[in-house]
Amino acid sequence: PSPEAGDAAAAAAALDVAARYVERGGRGSSGSGGAYDTMFPHYPWLWMCWGASRLGRNELASQCFDRLWQYAVPGSAAGLVSVPYDSLGSACEADLFATAEVLKAALLVGKLDIAETAAVTIKKTLDANSGHMECGRFYLRWDGAASGDGGEVALICKDEVFHCVCRDSPGQLYFMMAFPAMVLLELSAACPGRAGEYRAAALAFLEYLKACDGVLASPMAHKVGRAAAMAGDAETATKIADFLVSLQQEAGCFQADPEAVDCLDQSAEIATWLFQIEYDISSEGQSEH
Repeated sequence: PSPEAGDAAAAAAALDVAARYVERGGRGSSGSGGAYDTMFPHYPWLWMCWGASRLGRNELASQCFDRLWQYAVPGSAAGLVSVPYDSLGSACEADLFATAEVLKAALLVGKLDIAETAAVTIKKTLDANSGHMECGRFYLRWDGAASGDGGEVALICKDEVFHCVCRDSPGQLYFMMAFPAMVLLELSAACPGRAGEYRAAALAFLEYLKACDGVLASPMAHKVGRAAAMAGDAETATKIADFLVSLQQEAGCFQADPEAVDCLDQSAEIATWLFQIEYDISSEGQSEH
C-alpha cells in the first residue's frame, strides 16, 4: 500500500526528469545548497532507486543501485561519504548515513545479503559508540579503508556537525542517526529470524535521539518522526510531525524562502515523511510493523 500522495502519473513524470541525470547523481547539483556535490553524491540515486522501484521500473532501479554501490566497501557494505571505493585501499571516510543508504537500496532491488551485511556494519558503529553515547556523543564516521574486511570500525572522533550528533547541543543533524533506525526496522520485517536483533539496534538509535536537546522542534528531525512511528511511538512521531507542519508556508513549502535552492528538495522530503508518519501510526501501518 502507498502511504504517499498516490499521484502515480505525476511521480512517473518527475522520475522521467530525474532519470536524465542518472549518470551524474548528485555531482554538480544545487540540491540542499550544493551539498551533494561534495558529500553524499549518491543520495539522489537512492531516491531515484526508491521511486523506480515503487513504479515498477526495475531496470532504472538496478542502474541506480549499481551506481550507489560504487560508493560502498564490498566486504562490509559500508557506505562512503564522497568518493567511490578504491580496491587499492586509498584513504576514505565511511559513514553511518551512507551505510543506511546501501541497506535501503539493497532492499529495494532484492539484494538481501548486501542489506544484512550493511546492517551488521551499522550495528558495529552502535557498539563502537556505546561509551561515547553515555557522554552525549555519537560519532558517525570511521576509516573506510580499514573496514574492507568487515572488522571493527575505527571511529573518527570529531565533534563537527557531519561527524557527530551531540546530545546536549540543539541543531544537530538528527536524521543521520534516524535513517539507520528506519532501515533496520524495515529489515527486521524482511528477516523474521533476526527481527529482534535489528529492532533492538533501531530502538537504541531512537532512544538516544529522543534524549537529544531540541529534537522535537527541529526541521532536521523528520526521519526521527518516521522512525518513531515505525517503532510504534505515536507520541514522539506526532510531536515531530506537528512541529514540521507548523513550519509550512502558504506556498506549501517548509522554508521561509520558497526561492532557496534547497526548498524543493527539503519540502519534498518532509512531505514524504509526513505521509509515511500518518500511515505508520494508523492501525494498518502498525499491522505491517
